[in-house]
Amino acid sequence: MVNGDFQSVNKRYDYFRYRILRFKEGAFFPHLCYTGSYMTDATARRRRFARKNNLTIGFTAIADFSSFIGQEYLAGIMQAAADYGIHFINMASAVRHSIFLDTDFLPQYLAKLPFMKKPLIDGLVTWASTLCDVMPNDEVQKLFSSLKPLPMVDIGYLDIPGIPSIRIDNTYSMQLLIQHLKKVHGFSRIAFMGAKLSVPHERRRQNFLAEMKKQHLSCSEGDIFMADSLDEKDIESQAELLVAHYGLKAHEKSRNLDAIVTSSDIIASALISALEKRHISVPDDLAVTGFNNQLKGITAPCPVTTINLSYFNRGYEAVELLLDRIQHPEAVALNRTVKTELIVRQSCGCFEENIVHALQTDWSHFLPPKENGPEEIRIRLFPALQAIFPQERKEQIDSLISAVTADLQEENAPPLKLQPFWSGSARCIRLAESMIMKKKSLFLETSCSPLCRKTQKRRGA
Repeated sequence: MVNGDFQSVNKRYDYFRYRILRFKEGAFFPHLCYTGSYMTDATARRRRFARKNNLTIGFTAIADFSSFIGQEYLAGIMQAAADYGIHFINMASAVRHSIFLDTDFLPQYLAKLPFMKKPLIDGLVTWASTLCDVMPNDEVQKLFSSLKPLPMVDIGYLDIPGIPSIRIDNTYSMQLLIQHLKKVHGFSRIAFMGAKLSVPHERRRQNFLAEMKKQHLSCSEGDIFMADSLDEKDIESQAELLVAHYGLKAHEKSRNLDAIVTSSDIIASALISALEKRHISVPDDLAVTGFNNQLKGITAPCPVTTINLSYFNRGYEAVELLLDRIQHPEAVALNRTVKTELIVRQSCGCFEENIVHALQTDWSHFLPPKENGPEEIRIRLFPALQAIFPQERKEQIDSLISAVTADLQEENAPPLKLQPFWSGSARCIRLAESMIMKKKSLFLETSCSPLCRKTQKRRGA
């Protein structure tokens, strides 16, 4: 392994790896694998209604659209508008990052309010909670209530009387995490780390405590650690308190703590880094889980087991619900809950499915002879990447391949940022070799099938 700082690693490789993994999980081109109401009578009725009435809808928020959450929400809304033949106007205000521009976005946003009404638009998808950083909650509620009787659907966490919303099931999400840690790994001593900055973090804290009680696992407020913000310094401060509270030691499994559930992949990533500084290994000494399925979780020192919140599908379903509201404005406004899914990676002690699949696959027919060099690799990789990313230009795919081959050709490869991936693969290979020697199947006898390492002993036993 080489030494170096994180900034020296080619960021294009990180993004390439992120997109490959998200593609495998169905996050890209999700309209192709979407499990909603395609080809149903309800879909046909919505499409006929939208096209007959030549509908136009808008979307409004103040958000950072450089983040994947805003991008996937917007992509889902735009895809639904295209599928149903609806005109779409993006009326959102994007958070700007330049120091030369005015950062007070509220006046700019409020200036658009007169246009959020009929006959200019027929309905509005709102992300009202994005205004909570610049306005009190009650004022935000009054602001959007003033737009009635315009049909609206919200995709945030703020309740607005008379306006239905698309919400995630936090209770189900926490159930997935706790049950995985308990039933698959046999963990019982579990702590929680969140942040005090927003309602979703607090709700996840409450859901964590409720699920721990439901699973008959001991937990108290002393097992809860809440950072003041998502800043790395605040998270590291809480990590220091956690280490001291449980008496965690370097290179040693704790008898007092098995796992830490966090309310965000950002927190999970920063926590893993903070633990590594203290020579506490994740997942070997301690398991960590995240929430949100973000880039930070995939590129963390140890890829994070997390909850996928299906932002694209929520944006898509918001448009479908809005169409129903436009068609039946007298109907009772009911919220719709979207189920989440558990994404299993290495931070809990499991292996990703694609790692095990790669181990079981015979690559001899694919890999070129060593003497052919990187050009042969490029020729073989290019059509495969074109199939995965059909919307990307040739130059962009070439750039991704160049980034990968440059990392592979480094004399002391793998670079620091890729160590978790390689070390994870090495662990998988060592496990497979051990099992082959014992003439055992690669498919581990757990509820995660080939995804998990068998937990043969409970920690502390």
